[in-house]
Amino acid sequence: MPVLHRTIPALLVTIGLAASLTACAASGAGSAPSSCPQPGAASRAVTASGAFGKEPEVNVPDGLTTSGTQVSVLRQGSGREIGDGTPALIEYTLVDGSTGKVAQTSGYSGQTAPITAGASNYGALGKALECAHVGDRLAVALPKSALSSSGTDTGSSSSSSGKAEDAVVAVIDVERAFDSRATGTPQLAGDGMPAVVLAPSGAPGITIPSWSAPKSDELHLLRKGDGTKLTAKDTAVIKYTAVTWAADPSVTGSSWTDGSGAQTVPLAKGQIIDGVRNAILGHRVGDQVLAVVHNQGSTDVYVVDILGVMPR
Repeated sequence: MPVLHRTIPALLVTIGLAASLTACAASGAGSAPSSCPQPGAASRAVTASGAFGKEPEVNVPDGLTTSGTQVSVLRQGSGREIGDGTPALIEYTLVDGSTGKVAQTSGYSGQTAPITAGASNYGALGKALECAHVGDRLAVALPKSALSSSGTDTGSSSSSSGKAEDAVVAVIDVERAFDSRATGTPQLAGDGMPAVVLAPSGAPGITIPSWSAPKSDELHLLRKGDGTKLTAKDTAVIKYTAVTWAADPSVTGSSWTDGSGAQTVPLAKGQIIDGVRNAILGHRVGDQVLAVVHNQGSTDVYVVDILGVMPR
């Protein structure tokens, strides 16, 4: 069943630097992490010059090594703090610590999809954003082994061996952060609709009733936001959970639990299935929408948190 379009920032799918680049796969900013990445000798050795939001000139000593993830703040921002679950827009330059050469950049075009701090798919790099602030320029040094093609790395502070190894360096400009969950005012539940309860993180739990699903698509506003109204020209930033309306319901997708974090969803006609598009198009940032969607013989219940709009 088609679900949602997603775009993973190139930074987060890069694991090979020596030969080639290989793909892998509450209100407010988010919950406070239990610990924040700390600076160390490797991250302190990195310098970067140039305007914030523009590609910097990065200097990394040849042969840089580290045994764990280190984060130094090269430029202090004054914006909101990035917590666990916060989607953030970044620009980055990626450098091979063994040679000091630039391996990849984000392009500095403002089109890099958000990375969700703490989301497991992003491993050590997602962890590195926790406790940063919007406006920060970060120097992140981490062992190459911390970037895993399996996507199962949890961003721990040390490499699996505990020994120093070649470092990967990312100079990251944190340009913007979205809310980690829908922040709108709660609304009355719709008659005959599935019940929705929220975990402390904001992740929805959906209970399917015993009766049959409605014959046509349905939309119900669970939270009413007051942010930007989305149009067909926009790309929305959302989190979602989808559950089948069936006697034995199952979760068909959830950006809250699959490690991916926030998703980007283009709202132009034909980009996503109409039922999901209708749950976002014309709604506002801060809304949480329950959508009953019929598609290819299946009926699914989506709960969509609308967190923001990508810059055009």
